[in-house]
Amino acid sequence: MSYTEELVDNSIGRQYWIYKDDAFYQQRIAGAGPYQKQNLLRLRELKPNAKTIIDVGMNIGMNTIEYATWAKDVHGFEPTPQTYNMALKNIVLAKAQLDENMVKPWYLNGSVNFNGKFGASLKTTGNINTYNNGLGDKPGSFEILIKKDNAGHNHIENIEVPLPSGKKRRRTVEPEKIKVDVKTLDSYNFENVDIIKIDTEGYEFPVVMGAENTIVTQRPIVQLEMVDGQPERFGFSCQQIYDWFLSRDFVITLSDGTDVGTKWEHYTKKMERFFVHKSLLQDEYLKEVAVKTTKTIPSAEEKKLKEQTKPITVMHI
Repeated sequence: MSYTEELVDNSIGRQYWIYKDDAFYQQRIAGAGPYQKQNLLRLRELKPNAKTIIDVGMNIGMNTIEYATWAKDVHGFEPTPQTYNMALKNIVLAKAQLDENMVKPWYLNGSVNFNGKFGASLKTTGNINTYNNGLGDKPGSFEILIKKDNAGHNHIENIEVPLPSGKKRRRTVEPEKIKVDVKTLDSYNFENVDIIKIDTEGYEFPVVMGAENTIVTQRPIVQLEMVDGQPERFGFSCQQIYDWFLSRDFVITLSDGTDVGTKWEHYTKKMERFFVHKSLLQDEYLKEVAVKTTKTIPSAEEKKLKEQTKPITVMHI
């Protein structure tokens, strides 16, 4: 499958190579600010002096580039060859923007003002290492489905995984596929890991399981994209992911620090989850910013029950 490339500017002054006919990139980059700005703010707030950040699902390098403005080392994984090559071109562009006046301060006017407090830089000065392979719970290979008009949603072949109902999956049109190599994150033996971000279109849990040693021993902040129903593509559930982290003493929050409790059903709307190990809360700074709201969000069923048990007000005329 061939793509037409296009060089565009976003609203903070960075340039990116994107696929011209890709609706995802046109909407999220051309003329827009940093991709998922609130998540970047959250990670930079939690780990302003990060040594190593791992970006699983690098795509065309949007987050990878911003991570390198404050982390010493960034490792980006992207299995799709054409998307990976686009990321390499974008990293070269970002590295050339060493004049801070070229890029507007995206970290202002958000929930956190880093200007002065953390000496925030806009220069992409961190070391960026890239890897053109997939990650999972064991080494091997898998096939990726390619979507020409939405490369941000390329995902691993799952036709053999039954639907939650137990029925077989069916397709009317067979998409293009590519076969890629898969390794585990643990096999890289990365050190000083402060942050791991995983966005793999429903395949997050196998990546987590293949990173168990890194997560348990180094206790990084872990950011996962979690969409209700997506892990079911591969036979898992969002609650399984919650239980895995909870059993290893992690607290689960949203990008604003809200503690979402222990049940996925209590809050399914926002995608991103930030898993913070309880030991990190001994640090005075992290104790203040990591978990900002401790009130558990009620489930939809609990809200409904509360409405049903409200006292009825009788008006006397």
